[in-house]
Amino acid sequence: MRRSSTLLITLLIFSSKIFAGTGGPDTFGYIWKDSNAPDGPTYDWIDITLFPNVTQVKLLGDDNSRGPFDMNFNFHYYWYDVNQFWVGSNGYIAFQDGQIASLAFGFPTFPTATAPNDVLGACMNDLTFLNANNPGECWYYLNPALDTLIVSWINVPFFDTNGNGYSGSNTFQIILSAVDSSITYQYNSVGAFSPYSGQSSVGIENYSAAVGFGLQWPTAGGQPQTPSNNFAIKFYYPHPPLLADVTDAAVLQNDNPSTGAVFVTTNGYPHTLTTKVRNYSMHTTPPFNVLGEVLAQNGNIEVLEDHSTDSLLQGESEDIMYTSTFTPTLPGNYQFKTYSQLPNDPSTTLNNTKTQVIVAIDSTQNEIWLGYDSVAQVNGGLFTLQWVGGSGGAGNYFIPPFYPVAITKLHYFVTGVGPFSARVYDDDGVLGLPFTVLDSEYISNGNINNWTDITLDSPIIITDGGFYMSWDEQGTGTSLGCNIVTGHASNRSFELFQNIWGIFRWRSDYNPLIAATIEKYSYPTGAPNTDGKQVTLSVFPNPVGDQVSMQYNIADARANNALLITDVQGKLIQTFALGIGAGLHQKNLDVSALPAGIYFVTLSSGKEKVVQKLVITE
Repeated sequence: MRRSSTLLITLLIFSSKIFAGTGGPDTFGYIWKDSNAPDGPTYDWIDITLFPNVTQVKLLGDDNSRGPFDMNFNFHYYWYDVNQFWVGSNGYIAFQDGQIASLAFGFPTFPTATAPNDVLGACMNDLTFLNANNPGECWYYLNPALDTLIVSWINVPFFDTNGNGYSGSNTFQIILSAVDSSITYQYNSVGAFSPYSGQSSVGIENYSAAVGFGLQWPTAGGQPQTPSNNFAIKFYYPHPPLLADVTDAAVLQNDNPSTGAVFVTTNGYPHTLTTKVRNYSMHTTPPFNVLGEVLAQNGNIEVLEDHSTDSLLQGESEDIMYTSTFTPTLPGNYQFKTYSQLPNDPSTTLNNTKTQVIVAIDSTQNEIWLGYDSVAQVNGGLFTLQWVGGSGGAGNYFIPPFYPVAITKLHYFVTGVGPFSARVYDDDGVLGLPFTVLDSEYISNGNINNWTDITLDSPIIITDGGFYMSWDEQGTGTSLGCNIVTGHASNRSFELFQNIWGIFRWRSDYNPLIAATIEKYSYPTGAPNTDGKQVTLSVFPNPVGDQVSMQYNIADARANNALLITDVQGKLIQTFALGIGAGLHQKNLDVSALPAGIYFVTLSSGKEKVVQKLVITE
């Protein structure tokens, strides 16, 4: 039966390629022609790897994207301009951040409401750059006239579960020309279909995700078809467009580019509410209303404010800061929703609103749960995550609401027996991605269908920015629970393969159940504690090569005191018991035996802690 269906697909491909040639128009007026059409494009491969100033797209993996990259010119696409792009490992570029991965063993046809949108898919399939000796490369080139962008995928194989982890080969490119606003796909050599995702999906769609604003290269029996070798497809900008005018305003983000969830404290500093809107209309818009509201879990409105924009030119954006701020009195998850209310803008447009999760925590607790889902919020409709091959992972990104904090425990809701690794990373990589491993714990078996709690031997100290936590499979037996999004997605979730991170493909529907316990540290300046006591610590000279002095002041004469030196991963290096005794003290240490690097010195005085960074040189 399987062999017969394969033969049928092959015949359909052959038949489609004989009669393919032209298609469209879509609602805006785009058409396509391929090199089978008499007046279609001529295949003429451009080897950009031979050009000066060509740029390699690095850190592509399996199901991830990289960017944004500047185009350095405005490319007219539908009724708006774009000037930056993201490159997807799965054979596409996008004008918005996001990731397109196979769902239910296939890729969507164009256009689709599934985010991300604003996508040019030349050979959208389950491609991979991972595993040893993978020959895949990706490059992009901007010509000196700054009117042409070329992105080439070269020798990129399909994902496979064989010994290599991949099979086949695909070499193709996307060409954007600002001269005539055209889009050309060229295929040097492409595989027939992926072992796991079938045919490649080929087409274009705009940012709106609305039916009609996009084109799919031919399908047969409703299924995408893979182009031939030495083949070209060109999408032509309409002159004039079929639409005389478009009225559309979009909410681009709340608070941050990904509208990622943020943590705030109850009864703490007021949280500023910001959003960003853009005029996507084909004309200048008069001022229009933007509504912002913060909703509690029970639906109560905590904040409600209207804001009027300025008059916006075509393509112009505006940052909005509401005069109202948000100061939660109760812990829990809140939703910050914004709505653009431009007259005559269709209310069905998906870009009219954005929702951000705001998590309020009680900072007066000794131990604070830092997670997008509390223990009580885990429901019976869990999605079980387990990757093919047993070598993938998932992760969350956290930005604490105050500093410094100590991560003392890690939490994972495990749904399948088997080993996994729990890891914590600093956000010190390119564009804030994870890079430095702060801790790694191997767990042979977790608490099945419950939270697995991991107490760290030494706390991880976070003094600024954020941190990532990952769950990494160590075989096929383990699985992770992912909670159904009851309010809205955190937009802080990721998937990872061989330490290459990409946006979690189910981000809009599920949150990976990963959390941390943090404790509040005293500030290094020795700021007064809430009980009126004060501890201070000074480390000098700093940086230091051999002898370092630690001067500390203790207020409580009854407290047991100690100095701890930990490395940047939070591993305990040395402990010095100081006994009891209030007042100003000094301890001199020889650190010449320690390797050069960054360390942290923690003064522990009863329940009080204060930390200072120590830099040791050669």
